[in-house]
Amino acid sequence: MNANNSPEDDGSSLAPETKEPCPTKLPPSLRNELKARAASLAPPRTLEEVFSEALGAWAEEPEEPNTPPVKLTGSIPFTTMLPAGQWSLHKKVCSARGVTFAQGAARAVRRWLEDHPEAWTVRHPGKIRRIIVCNQKGGVGKTTVSQGMGQAAAEGAAYLDEVLTLLKRNSLKNKELIERIEQAEASELRVLLIDYDPQAHLTKQLGLEVLPAKGPSLAKAMLGHLEGSLADLVVPLTDARFGGRLHVLPACRDAFLLDAGLAGHRSRSHALETALKPLENDYDVMIIDAPPSLGLSMDAALHYGRRRDGESKGQSGCIIVVQAEDSSADAYDLLLEQIQDLMKDSGVPIELLGLVVNLYDASRGYIATSSLEGWQTMEEIRCVGVVPDLKEVREAVRLRIPLFTHDPVSLQAIELRTTWKEIS
Repeated sequence: MNANNSPEDDGSSLAPETKEPCPTKLPPSLRNELKARAASLAPPRTLEEVFSEALGAWAEEPEEPNTPPVKLTGSIPFTTMLPAGQWSLHKKVCSARGVTFAQGAARAVRRWLEDHPEAWTVRHPGKIRRIIVCNQKGGVGKTTVSQGMGQAAAEGAAYLDEVLTLLKRNSLKNKELIERIEQAEASELRVLLIDYDPQAHLTKQLGLEVLPAKGPSLAKAMLGHLEGSLADLVVPLTDARFGGRLHVLPACRDAFLLDAGLAGHRSRSHALETALKPLENDYDVMIIDAPPSLGLSMDAALHYGRRRDGESKGQSGCIIVVQAEDSSADAYDLLLEQIQDLMKDSGVPIELLGLVVNLYDASRGYIATSSLEGWQTMEEIRCVGVVPDLKEVREAVRLRIPLFTHDPVSLQAIELRTTWKEIS
């Protein structure tokens, strides 16, 4: 055995092209952070690659005396492919250092993360932005707007430049669209998309798993019943265009019961804020895809989006999503009434950041065009985006991938970037 408590190379490492499964366990937060950090590297790397590198570095380098253990509470099975012989070597190193195989893997990952800090420069807006995307009417496209703004806020500058290049190469290039992208600036912000709707559209559309009923969830955290950390439930989106900056807090199957639980909660207006507060230092923007509801859970979301003391105007608030038809106007009136009542009862300022007209199709005639004109000329709220009803969003939903991954130069993607720029 050598001086760093690692066993001598006994020839167990085989050719790198030969791989075998490595079964272990990792805390979800550690695994997610490793996956996101791998995606943020230039060029991006896979989880398998960086995990193998982490185990190799940990085996070769000695640990400092009294190295603190990694808390393995809530660890879940984690299996990946490693070069043949590496897992056997890892087990020998763990035995030599007197730790379990899972503890050794967790320490290796922790050290790798410390040696590979975040690759991007985060431009903080000063304080966390909290954006509530809402309308009590279902089917207007709140999820499309929520995830679209999140993708625009997290998108890397190199990928925005790529969009501009592709537009200029297109033989059907549109001068107005090119000008929009030329005027855009990549925010490269850390974004948390929160699926607050028990229907879980955002979670499913991004190809993620809905949290199981009766398990850990945001709803449990709001009611004070969560064991463990809410951060452990957060999942990163690994497309390199987001640089590991875009994360999702999935919905839970039993969130339909949240309103009933909040009815008996002493601080129900603060319940969402209390649950999400521990995550705020990790992000620049939190975007909440709200449920089609006027209930207590919506009150908690509106309260969370209020302007806090010391915040600048337009930093946090509500984005209201509508369609260019009459029923959206009725739903808008009901939501506006709820917001006004909440401000009156609680004395807190809730800003209307803007109105987004989604699924717009001028070919539907006078109803659509006149309705759009009405939305665009409203005095109490500014129209910040008009997203057309085209196939690309539906295709991305069917494929369960982000729109910006599926078709970054689509008109819908460009409009959603414009919407984000309008409220930035």
